[in-house]
Amino acid sequence: MNKISRGRAYEVTGSLMLLVISLVFALILAEYIFRAVKEIQWRRASKHWQHELYAPLPDSPLEYELHREAVRENRIPDTGQTWQYRTNTHGFRGENFDPRDNRKRVLFIGDSYTFGWAVNQDEVLTEYVEQVLAQPPYGLEINAYNLGVPGYNTVQEYHLLNKVIEHYAADLVVLGYVMNDGEPQQNVPVRPSIRYKYVSSWLLAYIKDNLNHYIFNGDSILEAGINLNTKYLLAAKENGPKWAEGRQAFTDMVALCHSRGIPFLVVIHPDYTKPFGDRYPYRMIHEEVSSWADEQQVTVVDMLQHIKDNKNYNVEGDGHPNGRAFSETAQVIAPLIYGYLEGSAP
Repeated sequence: MNKISRGRAYEVTGSLMLLVISLVFALILAEYIFRAVKEIQWRRASKHWQHELYAPLPDSPLEYELHREAVRENRIPDTGQTWQYRTNTHGFRGENFDPRDNRKRVLFIGDSYTFGWAVNQDEVLTEYVEQVLAQPPYGLEINAYNLGVPGYNTVQEYHLLNKVIEHYAADLVVLGYVMNDGEPQQNVPVRPSIRYKYVSSWLLAYIKDNLNHYIFNGDSILEAGINLNTKYLLAAKENGPKWAEGRQAFTDMVALCHSRGIPFLVVIHPDYTKPFGDRYPYRMIHEEVSSWADEQQVTVVDMLQHIKDNKNYNVEGDGHPNGRAFSETAQVIAPLIYGYLEGSAP
């Protein structure tokens, strides 16, 4: 190769290297700008976002909490039925918590099922548990604190428990697990760092997601990896990162309680809008969560084993469990709660 040819080769190589470096720099810059824009859009949306029940927490892993001392009457559109909720000074449903009350305290952690969405205060699970335990054969008066927050998933529930467990001096923690607890919340604007937590490039994931939506008619032809709500059973079968994250949060809750000598009870609530028996679609989720509890050596109550059909167990026009479902759940878990509090647990 003569000097002219060698010089030409060096020039072409140098140009290609410069092109590659420029392209990489441009992609990095585009990624940085995209992330900054998404963060600004989210901050702006959170600042102006308002809701009668949910208060955004932009810099907290909880993402949001309930407004304190909120009172609202709700109407179910399909039936016209009304129901009311009231939150206390702590931002949870029910009467104010009295730290001077020496009765034993049971913390109920969960989402809209634990909160008692679409039922009045006298029909929520915690109310029934207190009533059942106060009557024979138990005769035990307790404080059942309803810490349910509609829309929370298992990760948020862990962070909530970690925040309150010392303050409320719990004698027992009861986790209510629901079929969508592995999914991201949808009640307040989702922070981009949460939505894109499972991908290395937000921009590439955004492009893939839009191609799926606009080119492939919503089918997930391209794996975007964005933390979005999916079909509950699909997430469990895939055993992807959000399912694994939920499992880790479950494990962390158990460890949090055990490190303080606090017993932990799991109640799995079925989807009362689905047919029970062989046609019930979410049995795999029940089995998976039960296996988590077995591994952590904590007691689990699967209400699918106790309620044989879904007739007359959900609020008409809404789908959430009704008072009958919560009353029967209280009857099933009351002996276990009594055992834990009185030192005769299994």
